[in-house]
Amino acid sequence: MRLRTAALAALPAVLLAAPYAHADERKNTADIPARHYDIVSRVESLDGTERTVDQDKQVTYGLQSKVLFAKDSAELSAQAQSRLDDIAAKIARSGTTQPVEVNGYTDDLGSAEHGLTLSRDRAEAVLEVLEKDPRLAKTRFAATGYGEKNPIADNDTESGRVKNRRVEIVITRG
Repeated sequence: MRLRTAALAALPAVLLAAPYAHADERKNTADIPARHYDIVSRVESLDGTERTVDQDKQVTYGLQSKVLFAKDSAELSAQAQSRLDDIAAKIARSGTTQPVEVNGYTDDLGSAEHGLTLSRDRAEAVLEVLEKDPRLAKTRFAATGYGEKNPIADNDTESGRVKNRRVEIVITRG
């Protein structure tokens, strides 16, 4: 009991010994380090074929492969042109000065080598369409195939594999 009493008796002395900062001695708000929180907005179409991820420094437009290509093919489908035209308009409106990334992905079925080649061929097919758009004449592009790397869904289910077969167009702001 005596220790507790002694500790409580010393408490006010400690509190009184700490000087209160005078208003002129307080830190200016400019001296306080800023905190940055990256707010992420994810929007997916009801049928899951299109996805937009909007972050502070970049926007990613994802299209499932079934929208753009026939199965196991890098040849663009008829409906692909209208979807890519819409994305080209968004790229043009963004005013980006950074290269636009076109990234291809596959599921984990088949060999990793085949998936890597197919994803690269699909990314390059999308890149070729975007490069031909006159609104994007000054835009630089880069195409990369990632194969089965970076899945966004479980490859153990068919619905997950469908989501993983995609092409993403990444616009960096700035």
